[in-house]
Amino acid sequence: MHKMANLEYAFMVQELAPRVVGRHFSRIRKVAEGIYRIKIGDSEILCQAGIRLHETRYIEKSEQTDKFAEKISKELDNAKLISLGQINNDRIIEFTFDRGRLIFEMFGDGNIVLVRDGITVCAYRYESWSDRNIKAGSSYAPPKPSVTEQLEVSDRFIIVSLMKMPFGKDYAAEALSHLGIDEKTPGNQLAPDQINRIEVELRKIRDGAKPVVFYQGGKPVDFALVDLARYSKLEKREFASLGDAADEYYANMEQPNPEVEKLMRRLEKQKEHLQELLEEEKANRSQGDYIYAHYVEIERILGLAAAGKFEEIEKIPNQKIKVIKIDKKEKSVEVELPD
Repeated sequence: MHKMANLEYAFMVQELAPRVVGRHFSRIRKVAEGIYRIKIGDSEILCQAGIRLHETRYIEKSEQTDKFAEKISKELDNAKLISLGQINNDRIIEFTFDRGRLIFEMFGDGNIVLVRDGITVCAYRYESWSDRNIKAGSSYAPPKPSVTEQLEVSDRFIIVSLMKMPFGKDYAAEALSHLGIDEKTPGNQLAPDQINRIEVELRKIRDGAKPVVFYQGGKPVDFALVDLARYSKLEKREFASLGDAADEYYANMEQPNPEVEKLMRRLEKQKEHLQELLEEEKANRSQGDYIYAHYVEIERILGLAAAGKFEEIEKIPNQKIKVIKIDKKEKSVEVELPD
């Protein structure tokens, strides 16, 4: 299932704001577990926690409810929407009413939180982390800002660095594809002009965004805000709005098992974490190989340090093993290995 990206939420906010700001909250209905339909003015907005949030034209006959929906209905009954936007330029969408803020945290497994005067009134799920809590009666704070507008490269794969920008992996990969840059290229190996071209390409994707749905065998298989290269052999159709494109995709796709979806999202997180660990392992292995190749020199330096013969260490001609710190009291030495 398509999990909406940062760029898509930004596009959705711009598309939806003129239709709902200044209008009044009418109702909230539970469609299924983790899926709610909210009406503001004449607009029906569908939210699936952690997956999607968009205007919809499809009205399910479901009249389910739960304590969360009942609480939201009571607290926001006929409340006027003052503004709609993103928090920290991230996948956090904030509907600010004159009687509270309805905040959709669309990362991870997702959450929906009602906040008034900085205090959590209720939430779809109560959670706790080392630096923040979502609990009724507690102060609400969004996650620390993690999104950056400017590309910051390091020795990590360039795709990893790009995922910190407000676009999403698919759009980052598309920009690299346009430029012929491998996703696994370490960022610090790219020339300054390549970095600049990546940033230009991402801006072109954002500025030229237009909803499109991709089909295979007449069935929608995905949607995006750009004609993705990986779907070049599939049929495609452009839509007037992101809400329409999302409706076309989600309403016609084969509905997966919610538990399987949850496991798949968890697997995706684990894959991303594994990728980071593999990069660290690669760097550590490189240093280990270097130490092994220069074992005799390093052992000699450590032996001289243990014997307190620091003057002889300074005379060692091998410039590849740079001594950066000598502690005569502890009879220790710190060396620097190349990257």
